[in-house]
Amino acid sequence: MTSMDNNSESSGPIQAGGLTPQLRDAKPAMSRRKFVVVTSGCLFCGTGGASRAFAGIGKPVDVGLLKEYAKDGISEKFVDRNFFVIRYQGRLFATIATCPHKGNFLVRDSRNANRIVCTGHDAVFTPGGVPTGGPVKRGLPRFAIALNDQGHVLVNPNQEFPQNEWNDKRSYLAVQ
Repeated sequence: MTSMDNNSESSGPIQAGGLTPQLRDAKPAMSRRKFVVVTSGCLFCGTGGASRAFAGIGKPVDVGLLKEYAKDGISEKFVDRNFFVIRYQGRLFATIATCPHKGNFLVRDSRNANRIVCTGHDAVFTPGGVPTGGPVKRGLPRFAIALNDQGHVLVNPNQEFPQNEWNDKRSYLAVQ
């Protein structure tokens, strides 16, 4: 008999199939379905989604000419940098593209282009970033935005403005 066969912490002799009755009958800590969902999410974040996590690192992002944002709407062109560029109610601003509730990805609603939705908990936001449904209670942080001398819009994801600072002139550009 080896020392493993005579382990005092063992809950009984090893049965056919290699498991003690307690281990064989134990309920798993996580269902197979949940395990697949969690590991798939980890793989996604470790590949294509990872760039969203590092959006705030580095210099301001040139999001194009101001005239490219002539109409109200939600642009997903920069979600890989973790922000939307939004023209709404006379303002152009950039807002974070991850949910403040649990950090899930946000997307423009495929059924209503004037809404932003969370991919994890179905939170719903107006184009202005105000939560209207789901577990989220605070608005989407905005990033600093400015216009350079050449007419290009620059977004600085290193400088955030929470909802109570959305009227700070550095958090939006007035548009007509």
